[in-house]
Amino acid sequence: MRKINFLVPAIFFALTLFIFSCKKSSDTTTTTTVTPPNVYNGSITIYSSGNDTTLQSFLNGKYNTITGDVVLSSSDPIDYRKYFVNLQMIKGSVTLYKIPNKDLSFLSMLRSVLGNFQISACPELTSFSGLASIDTIGSSVIAERNPKLLNFGGLEGIDKLASITATANPALISFNGLHNVTALTGSLGVSQNKVLTSFVGLSGLTSIGGDMNVSENPALGGFAGLTGLLEVKGTISLSTMPLLSSLSSLTSINDTLTSLSIVDCNGLTSLQGLNNIPCIKGNLNLVSCINLLNLNGLTKIDTIKGTVVLNKLENFNSFSGLGGVKYIKKDVRISQCNNLVNMTGLALLDSIGGGFVVQDNAKLLNFNGLSKVKTIKGKVEILENSSLYSLDGLENLKNLRNSIDIYYNSNLSSYCAIKSLTLTGTAYISQNKYTPSWAQIIAGSCSK
Repeated sequence: MRKINFLVPAIFFALTLFIFSCKKSSDTTTTTTVTPPNVYNGSITIYSSGNDTTLQSFLNGKYNTITGDVVLSSSDPIDYRKYFVNLQMIKGSVTLYKIPNKDLSFLSMLRSVLGNFQISACPELTSFSGLASIDTIGSSVIAERNPKLLNFGGLEGIDKLASITATANPALISFNGLHNVTALTGSLGVSQNKVLTSFVGLSGLTSIGGDMNVSENPALGGFAGLTGLLEVKGTISLSTMPLLSSLSSLTSINDTLTSLSIVDCNGLTSLQGLNNIPCIKGNLNLVSCINLLNLNGLTKIDTIKGTVVLNKLENFNSFSGLGGVKYIKKDVRISQCNNLVNMTGLALLDSIGGGFVVQDNAKLLNFNGLSKVKTIKGKVEILENSSLYSLDGLENLKNLRNSIDIYYNSNLSSYCAIKSLTLTGTAYISQNKYTPSWAQIIAGSCSK
């Protein structure tokens, strides 16, 4: 009986050791990743024909997939077609720099690139032709400084991209080849393309998830080709395009912008074409557009959540177009708008959440048009407006939660419009035609 009592715990102990041993063995089992025999593990970078051994190794291995990047950066006449005869997928990016090829047929079997596809300074390429099988580019298409590039032909199989960038391609005339692209998750960047006159070739594009930056395209007159574009979720930034005269092809954009910036576009007289944008989440920045007369085209906007800057608009004469805006969340800065005589066009503006700066506007006479503004939360600066003779138009401004500076307005002699203003900060008034103290103004000695 004693033997049996001894055996039971012994057997239990042995079983416990066995189970623990099996569990430990299971827990420590490791797995190893085996690269399939047709996958080249790494990148291929070619700087000269001396790198042919790398290409030969790729060919000898009968690989059809590369896990890294392909960088071809040699002006030597290398027969890439021979080496890449089996290549179907590149899991990284493709960069072609200064290669002498006239087309990309050496990549005719390539179906998928998961990163960027970039061509730069390739002297003979006129398009992306030769990519007979490609249907996927996971990130961006980039074309820069290609002297003969005419269009994006060869990319007809692509229907979505992160971004498109076209920079300094002096012969580029269209975006033909990209007509099946319907959406960009990132940006559209087009700059320094000397003969580009439109966006023909992007007729399928409906959405840009990031910014649309268009600059220094001296022949660009409008946005023909983008008539299907419904939204730009980032900023529209247009700059240094003297022949840009119309935004009418952008009329389908009907969603909120982050910001709108237009600089040095002297052909524009209004913003007609942006008529369906309901709100600007950030800034409205209009600078050095000599012939811009007003803000017609922004009629649906009721709120600007950033800063409004109007600077060096020589012929600007009215805020017509912003008649629906009730609130500007940050600063309003108006300077060197030398044909502006008052603030007509801001009929519903109720408050300004930041500062209000009006400086060096040669023909400004008064502030008529701001009759509904009750509150300005930031600093008010009225400076160097040589024709300003009164502050009429500010009669309903009741609360100024900062300081006010009124300097160097050589004809200003009436402050009566602000005599009932509740001022939280300090008034600095100097070097005007009549320069009373703040105490004099609120006491009624407000004009001369």
